[in-house]
Amino acid sequence: MENNEKFKLQVTELATRVNGEVEESFGVLVLKVNAPYIIETLTAAKQFADGPCDFLHDLCGMDLVDHFEVVYQLTSLRGSQSLRVKAIVNRENPVVDSVTRIWQGANYLEREAFDMFGIIFKGHPNLKRIYMWDDFEGYPLRKDYVTEPIELRNITRTRIEGE
Repeated sequence: MENNEKFKLQVTELATRVNGEVEESFGVLVLKVNAPYIIETLTAAKQFADGPCDFLHDLCGMDLVDHFEVVYQLTSLRGSQSLRVKAIVNRENPVVDSVTRIWQGANYLEREAFDMFGIIFKGHPNLKRIYMWDDFEGYPLRKDYVTEPIELRNITRTRIEGE
């Protein structure tokens, strides 16, 4: 069996174990799982035989209006395998386990997703804002985040400059 087919088979078997779904996007396998399965999923992917997905390139949050996703971009340091894992996170209770115990490099990436989307990474060693100031209200990359219109900003600026 070709290496790429072995890899697809491993991802498909993992998806079955964690009640996930597999699709392909631009030549990259995408495994979608519910948030409670993320540690099991990423641990298994990191231990794939003949080409573990043992390098976390990136982690980011996404707001899809009815739910959030945390996207993990993985590759193998020993082969050409590449896997994107998407954890589906409940919008009303946006909590997912931190993967810092699997990859310490996830630390700042999880803090960014927390700061911008309000996704809580349970078990994170230092989950606090990384870009916005501590008393900043809201999460600026959420689709429901409200900013003041430019007209209101201009009125405020004119009043301040005129005083």
